Amino acid sequence: MPSTMKIINKTSFFKRIGQAYVHFFGAIIFFVCPLAIAAELNIWIMSTTAQPQQDMREILRPYLIKNPGLRVNVTVLNWESAWNRIVSAAALGQGPDLVELGSTWVAAISAKDALEPLSLEQQNEVGGARAFFPALWVTTHHHNQGQVFAIPWYAGARVAYYRTDLFEKAGIKASDAFANWSSFKQAMQKINGIKFDGKPVAALGYPGKSDSDILHNLAPWIWNAGGDFLSPDRRLATINSPESLQAIRYYTSFVEEGLVPLSALEKDSVQIESGFFTNQYTVIFSGPWVLKTLTTPKAKGGQLESAAGQNFGVASYPAGIKGNQTFFSGSDLALMKSSKNKEEAWKLLRYLVSRDAQLKFSKLSGMLPARIDALNDPILMQDPHYAEFVGQIKLGRHYPVVSAWGQLETIFRSHIASLVTAVDGKKSLQNSMAIRKNLDQATLRANAILSKE
Repeated sequence: MPSTMKIINKTSFFKRIGQAYVHFFGAIIFFVCPLAIAAELNIWIMSTTAQPQQDMREILRPYLIKNPGLRVNVTVLNWESAWNRIVSAAALGQGPDLVELGSTWVAAISAKDALEPLSLEQQNEVGGARAFFPALWVTTHHHNQGQVFAIPWYAGARVAYYRTDLFEKAGIKASDAFANWSSFKQAMQKINGIKFDGKPVAALGYPGKSDSDILHNLAPWIWNAGGDFLSPDRRLATINSPESLQAIRYYTSFVEEGLVPLSALEKDSVQIESGFFTNQYTVIFSGPWVLKTLTTPKAKGGQLESAAGQNFGVASYPAGIKGNQTFFSGSDLALMKSSKNKEEAWKLLRYLVSRDAQLKFSKLSGMLPARIDALNDPILMQDPHYAEFVGQIKLGRHYPVVSAWGQLETIFRSHIASLVTAVDGKKSLQNSMAIRKNLDQATLRANAILSKE
């Protein structure tokens, strides 16, 4: 018995010591953990880079080193499904702390009372309107309203990419070819069918009915003709104006004259860009992601060593009677009203739209910084092609900013797609009449939506 008692006592003693140990270090863990994880934030971003999760970790690394108590959970959304998921989150009030929004989405999501308004003080912390491209800053708030709901994060713009070797072979100067609509048409007529490695190359490539960017491709032509999608007061659709009709007739005439192959109209933007890389088209119009591909080695998924990568130039849209504006868009970052940690969320947003963070994102994605002071950074400008690209986008323009734009864009896109699809390679009066009728129908549908605004 005595021996047994000693064992029990020893066991009890060590048990009490263990409990004290646990309580002591448990207390340390209790007090340390709140410091180790002071806040946890959720952010939704789009799949813009090749490795979005990995690239976002790289962008966040400097910030997290300075803020060891912060945990950031990154969710990557596909552009195709992101809209429905964000709208659902807005309706339920259960979204992330920070969300990336396409520049055409901010007005619609903020109209659902899902975004936290940003004060003038917060705007000034990131430089305010003067720090960003005007075409992007207008996307952060409703038309004719001052309340800001987002900050521009990165930008994209459309330019012409052309084969310098084929232009030289055809005796065409790019400065002449892209001067205006007339000279561009003449240049395309002259270069169409020029041969590379014994195979004919089409003058121009642009996508057709299956392309989600079909409206983005056409918008600069409409603007440069003096047309627009909505009236200045944003109350009426104007896509059936004489100027818009002229632009669409000019745009589709390249197919009618065989300067754009009919096969191109069955492709989307990615396939058209691939066609440029593989010598199918002499000219295409696209964004900065093409520039990144052309200047990236094949070992890293690019086209640097290809004939296109070794022989390309960048030009602006040919000038119409009202100039040579281009489509300028991108993404904004917004603070969700449902966030439980708005202060930390704002600090993270402020970092992500800073000059250094935007530069890093630009290097990883190929997209342009939304900040003017980052766009012309020497590190980026040392690439002559990048400098050439930046020189062409000073006249960037965005769609009208209204909360119903998502619905309007769907209407305009579907009607434009049907117009492009109907082009059969033959110039005719019927084509003009069909375009006018189609645009009138689009206008009626759009006005029905605008009347409810």
